[in-house]
Amino acid sequence: MPQTIQMPAAFRAAEIAPASYDESDNSIECCWTAGATVRRMSWMDGAYDEELVVSPNAVRLERLNGGAPLLNTHGQWELGSQIGVVAPGTARLQAGRGLARVKLSVDPQHAGIVGNIKAGIIRNVSVGYVRHTVEKTERDGQVPLWRVIDWEPYEISAVPVPADAAAQFRAAAGPSGLHDCTIVNAARSHAVRARMRMRAAGLA
Repeated sequence: MPQTIQMPAAFRAAEIAPASYDESDNSIECCWTAGATVRRMSWMDGAYDEELVVSPNAVRLERLNGGAPLLNTHGQWELGSQIGVVAPGTARLQAGRGLARVKLSVDPQHAGIVGNIKAGIIRNVSVGYVRHTVEKTERDGQVPLWRVIDWEPYEISAVPVPADAAAQFRAAAGPSGLHDCTIVNAARSHAVRARMRMRAAGLA
C-alpha cells in the first residue's frame, strides 16, 4: 500500500558553465541536476540512498520554465536575495541532466556576485526541489534505495559550497517547510508509473 508522509524539501548540488555567458542578454547556462545518488539521513527511517530520476515522466519543469528565481544561498524572504531568473522555457532534460539558461540581475547591488559568476569564481549552485513520489527498495546488507520518480525543482541558488559533490549550480527548504510525499514499494509501483506517463503525455 502506498504511504503518504510529510517530508521537507531537499538540496542537491549542480554547476554553472562560465564559458556559456552571453553578453547580449546577460544570461548564462547552468546544469541544475545530474541525477546522482547521494546518501541522506531521515530521523524516522535512518540512512538511505536517494536517486533522482531524470526523465520527462519524473521531473515537473513547469515552475522552472515559468521563471523560477536564481537566489543568493536560498534566501527567500526579501527581494534583494534574487540575483537572477530562469529564462522562461529554457529548462530542459538532456542526456540525463537538467539544464536551463539563467538571466542575471542588472541591479548594482548584485554587481559583485554577478561579476564573480561571469568570471567563473562563483560556480557552485544548488537546486531546490520537492519530492512528490518516492519508490523505496529494501536492499540486503545496504541502506534502502529511495528512487525519486516524481519531483519538482522550484528555485536555483548560487552557493559557496554545494550540498553534494555530484554537480555544482542544484536544492531547498520550501516556504511551508513540509509537503506530502507518497512512498511506494518498488515491486508494486507499476500503476504509479503508468499515471506518471499519462501526466507527461498530457492525458491526466
